[in-house]
Formats: sequence, structure tokens, C-alpha cells
Amino acid sequence: MKNYIITSLLTLGALSASAQSTSLSDTSRGNGFNPSIGLNALTLYKNSARDNDHDGFQLQEAEIQFSADVDAYFRAEATFAIHPEHEEEEEAGHEGHGYAFEPEEIFAETISIPDVTVKIGKFYTQFGKYNMVHTHAQPFIYRGVVQEYMFGEEGLNEVGVGVSTMLPLPWFSDLTVQFIQPSNEELFHEDPHSIATVANLKNLWDLSESLTLEWGLSGLYYNHRSLPTELRNRTTVLGSDLTFKWKPVKKGKYSSFVWSTEFIHKDIQGENELKNGGVSTFFRYQLAQRWYAQAQYEFLGLFADESLTDTNVYTGLIAFVPTEFSSLRVQYDDIHDGEDRPEKRVSLQLSFSIGAHPAHVY
Repeated sequence: MKNYIITSLLTLGALSASAQSTSLSDTSRGNGFNPSIGLNALTLYKNSARDNDHDGFQLQEAEIQFSADVDAYFRAEATFAIHPEHEEEEEAGHEGHGYAFEPEEIFAETISIPDVTVKIGKFYTQFGKYNMVHTHAQPFIYRGVVQEYMFGEEGLNEVGVGVSTMLPLPWFSDLTVQFIQPSNEELFHEDPHSIATVANLKNLWDLSESLTLEWGLSGLYYNHRSLPTELRNRTTVLGSDLTFKWKPVKKGKYSSFVWSTEFIHKDIQGENELKNGGVSTFFRYQLAQRWYAQAQYEFLGLFADESLTDTNVYTGLIAFVPTEFSSLRVQYDDIHDGEDRPEKRVSLQLSFSIGAHPAHVY
């Protein structure tokens, strides 16, 4: 597996170098169409009172991203992820530790259609506030418990097509509708003849020169049409998010504040019924130019089936961020999930980026 990863990286690098060394006399494609290439890596140390098999130092994830304008009509982006893969080795009789090299996002979107953007390919769907955020840009070291329960460890990441447009309102209001092929095991029974629909409305207001308010609404609907009516699994997921961001005009390098809350509820009807909802809320305060303090609370069990156990998670984090290209974060989690004793976990993460570094989602 390691040889496969190394060979893949060398091949991608060789192709990039070949593209960039093309003679300037070739006027069919200028240098502006060569892809921007970036690498982000996350190294992690974890010490948990419960999950001892995965404790210690590890490569949490590495992302290689290529992005460029294809021509005057499309831009494209491709992101490949390398992450640990724990597989059962039947012959050895113990758990193996290897790495998976997988496409995370590969899509093209239009840049020439007035007032509308069309996206086609594999991408994180536009649901809620943090589903479409890559691992290294998540507000905490791990994807939230509510997010992971609703969509799985990798989030809601599907193949499909989406359309987004700005609504003619006096404030920023963006409407996105996406049609995706259902493959997420947490939500769907995979069916090539059925399509899931996702809609997201994002609104943003400038309350002052220093304060902004963002409010979003999201919805997902899926009906497994291949089964008889009485056995069909119908999935409905609803979400809402609210975010305040304060950054003073003067001395904004040294002080800022973010408060963000997200609610998600999942309702699966049919052969395998499930109903559960959760809320997560966190704040981040900038202590100094390069230091941040964060705290988060998550609750899973809102409007849930009586058979499910409530989950409460308390998280604290201190971050040292010297530049936008690197960060060092220490996080403590206290997880109460119905087990005999809570899980207490300490994590240390180093994140660094080289090459092109596209802007994160606001």
C-alpha cells in the first residue's frame, strides 16, 4: 500500500512538472491554466482512556489539491486524501494499520453562466455549516459528534450535480439545490434508480463594521423507490445553523470572537426506522495575535427514539496559529455516551500547508 501511495504521488508530481515546463510557444493553453497544487498534512498524538488501540502518534490525514480554470467556461478542483485505514488481517489474526489513498472531491463548476453556478462531480454537499469543510479547516481536531452520527466519519460526500444562485434580496442570500447519487450508509439504501435532493439557504447580514450574522437552513430528502411502497426507506434530514463573528476594525489582528450553533435532525422511515437529533455550539476567542481559546458542547438525543442513549460531549481547545499555513492545537474531550464511565481524551495536532492554499469557506 505504501509503494502504491508513493508511486501515485510521484506520478502526479511528474505530470505537474511536465505541464509547467511546456514551451511558451505553445499558445493553445497559457500558464494560467496550469493547476495550482497544494498539500496539507495533519499529524496527531492521541491519548484516550478508552480507545487504546488507536492511541499514540499517527498521520491523521494528508490532502493533495489541484485547482485551475479548465477554459473560459469551467474551473475544476481535485482533492485526494491519504488517511489511516484499519483493516482486519484474517491470516495474521490481528488488526492491520495501513493507509488509504482516495479521491475526496473531484468536480467542475461553471464560471461563465450569469447569476448561476453549476457544479458537477464528487463533492461535499451543501448541508449545514460544517459538512463541506475539510478536516484541516474544521473548528476542532475531530469532526463533531453530531456531524459524525448524522453523516458518518467522512461527512456527506456524494457524486451529483448542484445549482446555486444569489437571490435578489437586499442582503447576501445564496440558494443551493443539489441532486446526489445516494451511497452514504448512514442515510441511504444505495439505489442507482433513486436520487437524493439537498437544499441549502445561506443568509449573511453585516450588523456593524465589526459584527456579522449568518443564518442557514438545510434539508435533505430521499425515497428508496426500488422497493415496494410498504418497505421503502424515506430519509429526511433537517438542519439550521447560526453564526456570529466579531472582528474589530482596529486591532483586528489581536482580538476576535466567533459563536456558532448548529442543529441537525435525522428521520428515517420504513424498514429500518431511526429518529434522532443533535445540537452543537462552540465559541472561539482570540487571546492574542497568534493564540486562540475554544470551547464546545454537543448533545445528541433531541426528539429521538426512546431506545437511543443520549450523548453529551464537552470540549476545550487551545490553538497556536503563527500563520495561515500552520497551527498547533491541544484539545481535551469529555464524552458521556451511556457507557460505564465517560471517555476522556487528550489530543495534540500539528497542521501545515505547502503550495497553493485556497481560501476556506467563510
